Amino acid sequence: MPTTEYKEPRKCECGYTTTGIRNWSQHMKHCKLVVTSDKERIASLERELAEKNKQIHELIQVAKRPRTVNNTNNTTNNRYVVEQHVRVFGNESIEHISPEQIQALLADPANAVPQFIKLKHRRSPGGVNQNLRIPNQKRAIYQVVVSGEGEEKEWENKAKGEVLEQLYDENSGHLEAEADEDTRVGSRFLDHQEKVKASAGGDDGGRRYKDQLDKIHSVVTNL
Repeated sequence: MPTTEYKEPRKCECGYTTTGIRNWSQHMKHCKLVVTSDKERIASLERELAEKNKQIHELIQVAKRPRTVNNTNNTTNNRYVVEQHVRVFGNESIEHISPEQIQALLADPANAVPQFIKLKHRRSPGGVNQNLRIPNQKRAIYQVVVSGEGEEKEWENKAKGEVLEQLYDENSGHLEAEADEDTRVGSRFLDHQEKVKASAGGDDGGRRYKDQLDKIHSVVTNL
């Protein structure tokens, strides 16, 4: 199962303390102390709002489409039953990734998270982690494997931005938990992650955070 807590508690300058990876990530996105200027934060929020509106529009258009059933391959529009060995999105196996491979990823902080996602989903034995795809490159929609009725699993449409943020949060958190801040490699990676999370809250106009999401999207496109 993916690691959900840091080895040691994290403490923000505002006094907030937690060991939860996702809690820390969300706090760093919204803590006012990591924002360098109100103007940058407003600009970041405006871009985020525009992206969310685009995603909502895409989802509405998908919902309006008539559904058609093809009994020969058990499909309903872009949703169909998934083979049972494929894991639900967010519950991937990482048994095929060695500690040495993780340390090698940490040595390249800017690309560590996207490459970890690539290694996790593309190289999984038997395709157990093949639970993520882009059905149409022209639309801001991803599809992920979710639990269906009974023991079945199925593909579900989700907004591109929502999936990218989840991918970054969960996978960066796992790598952070593996990084040893007392080593040069671990320290460099954690320093980079702090800057990315500050960027998600508005620092540098969101450039570093957007760069990470763009790299993850590029990886998913080629899965």
